[in-house]
Amino acid sequence: MNARDLTFSAIDGIPAELPFNPIVMHLAATMIDGGVDFSRVYSEKPEVMVDGQIKCAKFFGIHHVHAMSDAFREASAWGVKVYLDGHTPVAADNGSLKWQDFDSVETPNLLESPRIVQRIEAIKLFRKKANDQAIVGWIEAPFAELCSIFSMIDVVKICGRKDWLEVYKRLLRRILPVQLEFAKLQIEAGADIIGAGDSAISQIGPRRYKAATLDETRQIFTTIRKQVPVIYHCCGDNSVVDKDGNDMLQLIASTGASIIDIDTQVDIANAKKKVGDKVCIRGNTNTTLLGDRDAKIEDVVKATTKNIVDGMPGGRYMYAAGCEWPWAPRDMAVRNMAAAKALVEKLGKY
Repeated sequence: MNARDLTFSAIDGIPAELPFNPIVMHLAATMIDGGVDFSRVYSEKPEVMVDGQIKCAKFFGIHHVHAMSDAFREASAWGVKVYLDGHTPVAADNGSLKWQDFDSVETPNLLESPRIVQRIEAIKLFRKKANDQAIVGWIEAPFAELCSIFSMIDVVKICGRKDWLEVYKRLLRRILPVQLEFAKLQIEAGADIIGAGDSAISQIGPRRYKAATLDETRQIFTTIRKQVPVIYHCCGDNSVVDKDGNDMLQLIASTGASIIDIDTQVDIANAKKKVGDKVCIRGNTNTTLLGDRDAKIEDVVKATTKNIVDGMPGGRYMYAAGCEWPWAPRDMAVRNMAAAKALVEKLGKY
């Protein structure tokens, strides 16, 4: 069974062994010729991204490759100016759009957007060079995409308005067709799976999430799943249950995603108990621990072992950290990745 088949076998059932699918981005950039600039080289040159991903997959025994690099590909197509001089591409100062003016912004032609085309070209290269791997394309989930286009602060501030729900719905109606088109282009290029990042939903809580963006997220995921599985990557503490009984984890699992990524703050055993029969789960190992130069290997082994032991029962589980695997200091990143892989191989047989 190759890496692609193993990954797919865990989505809806019990695989022969545990897929090892940590998210690597900056670490992949360090694997290329002694290291390349992440923002200006790795994220902007498809052939470099593909080289780094394949090297990481081979070196660490990872079962997927992916075209994720930052949250501003779709946003750049809408006209957001992207700053590339930092360690990760972000919106430039005063580079975000104003949501109040969004009706006057022209809907983008995605194939005329350089950063959109870069991701599509990367997936085409993955299909040629890593056909035995699960190839993961990427979009932003609806609420995260609003935050990328207009800035997270301004989007969260909308919650203070009396007409907050109307504003969110109006903005989402405009961006959804573009998001679906971007996913479709990546699937046509060869993506086996589409990931969708949602970095900010924990900031608005389950009530507003349910009212404002759950239906739109379901719409996107249901449409994409007619062709390929969907990973829903949710950052932050999404284990909240509010006073009205709105359970964020249950809501996330109801979106139609095939796989959900849970962050460190969400207990994986509880997640398995709540939603493990509905969706495949990845994530949870503490990235702060994994990136701590002073962390003892015993602590890394303990945390990783707990993740595996709590996540494996009943299948529908892949190993990953809570978010992107730390990349600096590099020697620590490599040590901890090797330890995690060894534990997955030792403990991850069904």
